[in-house]
Amino acid sequence: MSLRVLLVEDDRQLRETVSEALAVEGHGVQPAASLADARLLLQHALQDGRLDLVLLDLGLPDGDGAALL
Repeated sequence: MSLRVLLVEDDRQLRETVSEALAVEGHGVQPAASLADARLLLQHALQDGRLDLVLLDLGLPDGDGAALL
């Protein structure tokens, strides 16, 4: 089963590593490096009905990831 994943992680290397690992398993990944980016991508994903999972870093440079929840 292929999932559509929103990955919110400010650490570039970790974001790329996790994105690649998910892609290898056949999942679609939408990466975001900040809370602002995540909010925008989440809004679009929910409008399209194309989101299965959010992997969320709680310590983001522009705010607390828990606020996104």
